[in-house]
Formats: sequence, structure tokens, C-alpha cells
Amino acid sequence: MSRVTLRDVAARAGMSTAAISQALNDRGNLRPETRERIKTLAAELGYAPNKHAAALRSGRTMSIGFVMAQGSLQDGRRALQRARQLDALLRAGAVRGFTVTVLPDSRPDLVAGAQIDALYFPDPADDRTVLRAAQARGIPVAASDLTVPGGLTIRTGYAAAVRAGLAHLAAAGAERIGFLVDESEVPRDQQGESAYLAWSALGGRTPLVARVDAGRRRLIPALHTLLDAGADAVFAFCEEGPEIYLHLEQIGLVMPRDLQLVALCTIDCELNERLGVTHVCLYPERAAEIVLRSLDALDAPDASPAGTAPSRAIDLPFEVVRGTTTR
Repeated sequence: MSRVTLRDVAARAGMSTAAISQALNDRGNLRPETRERIKTLAAELGYAPNKHAAALRSGRTMSIGFVMAQGSLQDGRRALQRARQLDALLRAGAVRGFTVTVLPDSRPDLVAGAQIDALYFPDPADDRTVLRAAQARGIPVAASDLTVPGGLTIRTGYAAAVRAGLAHLAAAGAERIGFLVDESEVPRDQQGESAYLAWSALGGRTPLVARVDAGRRRLIPALHTLLDAGADAVFAFCEEGPEIYLHLEQIGLVMPRDLQLVALCTIDCELNERLGVTHVCLYPERAAEIVLRSLDALDAPDASPAGTAPSRAIDLPFEVVRGTTTR
């Protein structure tokens, strides 16, 4: 069966293709009832716009660049985080008819030949040479937790989530809050620990930090390091709220009286909710959707001199989901 074209819809409606295009794209001065009649007719005929033809007319390539650091694949947690970021971009792109072009952060020379509408730089710890190469060629750039002149900054919210979780524990009466964080070079861990240290300093509190290895063999010993140091509350930035809760229950530290617990959560909160663990939910995978949705804004011309255009910033959402383990 042949594809229904704009010309087919125009012939059935007895109107010009220009008028049909205006109606379907909500442009022009057509009457609302005419516009709706055309949209209904197009749907009945099974018309779907040819996105790639439209892209050719607008000069777009319908592909977005994704920066991948080779070093990130050597660290299990960074590799998992990067895989999720790429998967989210692939899924969001597929909805809009976009493909994804993966660029190594160590190969800025590839930017010149890359046919992309924008570049997504998901990890501020990566080599920024490829980012600068894209900017030099006028390619719009979006970056996570990194300010890019004239580009889009997506603030992932890890620092804000830590402050919210700590405030919750303090309001519940905790005086010595310990912080469990992964022993890694993942930027989110650095952001989280920095936020905890800053919050502690501002409140005149002594920080208590314990680090967890990638294999989680030192999770429970790290927890007991905090308890032995006098922690009466724990923020599990390592996302191991359920395991910590079950261990504390097993050894007889019954919440809420003996210990307050708040856990970070970015993937699946179901177990935290079932156990009643208070958790701070973040949604880093939504960055991909924001990047694609912001393409028009990124492409918009700016009157500022080169390199001085203001950056745009968007904050990803987070929420504190209160459980029954805290008073």
C-alpha cells in the first residue's frame, strides 16, 4: 500500500497543499473549524508527515550526538550510568524520528564529519575537547551539570536532593547524620558528598562519611563505621536503603527510635516504599527528553557576540517520598 501524501489529503479536501500544511502544523489564518476538518480528514486517510523530508527542507540531520568516554567503561558504575543515559536518549529520539551518533570524547576530530543537529554531553568528568570542537562549528550543545556558554545546562539535582534529604533528617531530630557514598569517580558521587560537606559546615555539624566499594562487600562495615562514630541518622547516597534497613532490623536497631534513614533512589523505588524507607527520588533519565525537546531553543539565533551568549538551564525534578521508618 502506497504512502498517503500531503497532495492526497489536499486532493480529497479540495484545497491547496500549502493550506493543508498550514492546518496540520497550526500555522496560517485558517478558521478553527477548517483546521479541525483537515486534521480529521488526514487522520482518516492515514496521513503521517515525512519527518526526514521535513528535516531536509529545514536543514536538519535528525541525529543527535552523544559523547562517550572510553574511561567510563572501565568503571562498572560509570558504565552502567552511561548505558542508561544512552538508552534514554535512544528511546526519546526514536519517538521523534531521531537517530543517535556516539562520539568518543577523545576524538574531537570526528565532530567535523558528524552530521548532527546537537551534541549531548552527559558527564562533566569527560574530556571537554569534543564539546569545544562542537561549539567551534556552531553545533548546539546540551550538558549535564556543566555550564556551556550559549548552550543548555541540565542540572540533574543530586546536590539539591542531598540537601532535601538532610533537612528531612534534621527536622526529624537527627543530630549526627552519617553519609554513605560510593567509592568511585562518578560525578554524581562527588556532587553528593560535596553537598553533604557544605550542608554540615553551614549547620556547624561534624561530617561523618563512609565509602562503599563497587561490589558492596564493605556496605555493612561502612554502615557500622558511621554507627560506631555516633551517627544517629544515615543518608544512603549509595542507593542501598533496603539492604541497610533490613540489616538494621536484623541486628535489633528498630526504627524510628534508634536510627533515622534516608536513601537516594534513581531507578526503582518499589522496595523502598514497601519497606517504608524514606527516599529521595531523582529522574536523571529525563535529561534525554529535555535535550530533544529543547532543540528549537538551542538552534535559536542569539544576538550576543560569539562565546558570550547566555546559557540556558533546566532543573530535573526530585521528590522526598516519606516512609514509615522515620518519625
